[in-house]
Amino acid sequence: MTDENVPPNSAARRTRMTREARRALILSAASEMFQKHGYAAASIDAIALASGISGPAIYRYFSRKTEILVALLESAASDAIGAIETAAGDGAMTIDLIADVLVDRALREGAVIGLLQASIIDMDEADRSQLDQVRRSLVGRLAALLAGVRSSIPADQARTHIEAALAIVGQFARRSPDAAEVDRMRPILRAVLAA
Repeated sequence: MTDENVPPNSAARRTRMTREARRALILSAASEMFQKHGYAAASIDAIALASGISGPAIYRYFSRKTEILVALLESAASDAIGAIETAAGDGAMTIDLIADVLVDRALREGAVIGLLQASIIDMDEADRSQLDQVRRSLVGRLAALLAGVRSSIPADQARTHIEAALAIVGQFARRSPDAAEVDRMRPILRAVLAA
């Protein structure tokens, strides 16, 4: 049988994925499972199955489910900061811009952003500490951007505004809001950041 005769989705057509591509596939499958079933209900074996690899093979990438969660949160936080900085480009950073990116990321990342604000009961102390470190880093970076826009507020007050905004975004992200809710959320978030 020649390559032209092999169905496009058959095992004979499969090519080896790079380590980075396989890791991204695992993270994507985990994000979807966390969104649909919640963190506690998504097992590492189910994540492996959804990503198309064997259960034991997933451990070459992540030793525990909490490592997957932390990797997702770090990626979501980094993407949010990058999106804000990219959107600002050469123009001025604004409260509207920060609020809009946070709302857009909440819609895109859903449960992952919600989990950033959550306290995960079944995590051990080291994992909770790592989650808190990711959260503190994101809050600090966003607070620095906000303080740059609102130079009249000290850094600790900027952190309070960001923490309040992320709490709202986290709740918002846990459900699937319609377009009208999204439109109402943007000015609320802007008001929190501007207060």
